[in-house]
Amino acid sequence: MKNRRSFTLIELLIVVAIIGILAAIAVPNFLNARIRAKVSRSMADQKTMETAILQYMIECNDNPPHSHETNQNWWLTTPIAYLPGFLYDPFQEVPQVKELFSSDLTYHKKQHHWDPLDKRYWGSLTYDMIDPAKDPEFKFWNQAIGLLFGMGPSLKYTGAAGTGFTFGVAFIAYEPSNGLTSLGIIRRYVPGKPKL
Repeated sequence: MKNRRSFTLIELLIVVAIIGILAAIAVPNFLNARIRAKVSRSMADQKTMETAILQYMIECNDNPPHSHETNQNWWLTTPIAYLPGFLYDPFQEVPQVKELFSSDLTYHKKQHHWDPLDKRYWGSLTYDMIDPAKDPEFKFWNQAIGLLFGMGPSLKYTGAAGTGFTFGVAFIAYEPSNGLTSLGIIRRYVPGKPKL
C-alpha cells in the first residue's frame, strides 16, 4: 500500500486566508477603477466639447447659446454637426440623479452643462463680480469665454468648503488628490475673453 500525502487543515486554512486577503485588496481596487474611468471619461468629453465650442466660435463669431432645456447642447449637432451626438455626463447616469441636485441647479439634464460668461445670459455680470481679489478662482474666469461642468463622483454640486462662489452658488472643483470621491464638480474653462 502506497503512502498518500494530503493537505492538513492548517495548510487549507492558510490558503483560504490568502485568498480572502487578495479578494479584500482586489474588490475595492476594482470599484475605484470604475470611478477613475468615469472621471477620465468626463474630462475627455469636456475636452471634446471645448473643441466643438471653439469651432462654433470660429464659424459663427459668437458664443454657443446657453440653455437649461433637456437638449441644452443642441448646437453641437444642429444645423452643423460639431459632434456626431450628445456627450452625456457619466455621473448623471444614476437613477436618483434628480434627487441629488441642489434646488438651484435643477437645470442639468444628463449632459455636461455649458455656461458662457456672457452678459446676454447673465445680465448683471460685471468684471467687478469676477475680480480675482475676491476669489483666486476668478483668475481663470477672466481668461475664459465660459465653462463646462458636470457632476463629480461625490454626486454633489455645492458645499460649504472651497472657492468658486459663483452667482450665489459655491462651486467646488473636483480634486482627485483629496480622495477619489471627494466633493466637487468636474469642470473645464474654455479659453477666451468674457463678453461683459
